[in-house]
Amino acid sequence: MEGNKEMGAVRAPRFRPRLEGCVAKDRQFAAALGSCYVEVFSSIAANVYRSLVTAGEDRELSSVLDWVASEETEAFRLLGELILALGGDATLRQVRRARTPTADVCASFCRACCAERRWLIDRYETLMSRTGDRVVRSIMTKLLSSERRMLERLEGLERLESR
Repeated sequence: MEGNKEMGAVRAPRFRPRLEGCVAKDRQFAAALGSCYVEVFSSIAANVYRSLVTAGEDRELSSVLDWVASEETEAFRLLGELILALGGDATLRQVRRARTPTADVCASFCRACCAERRWLIDRYETLMSRTGDRVVRSIMTKLLSSERRMLERLEGLERLESR
């Protein structure tokens, strides 16, 4: 207990309903979600790295990148569970390398993170149009909402940096 006091308040884990049996098996749709799953995984790693690199130069950006990585971790878990419930395989087979920053590290990281969000938003919207499953659409809506929140916050920083 003493250790918990030093580390701050302990948060209760988020409620996660089981998806198994709630969605119809659709291996084709599960496979289509695979590219999103890999992108989110790569983005988590890239944003943790970006946060570490920018911590000394731009604490606000570093903090936002930490928050984005945390949000992405939840999305990664939800996507994995959805892929499994649809009858797919949530094993990561190909992880692309994190993007290398250009000369202006902070601005480059912010732009790259925004581009990742836009790609995922587009992909989620495309996939949503391919399913009529109410539960899958609800999960995709939640993922879209999360991506849009992250993009909005990052675009705010991007506007500040372009001044």
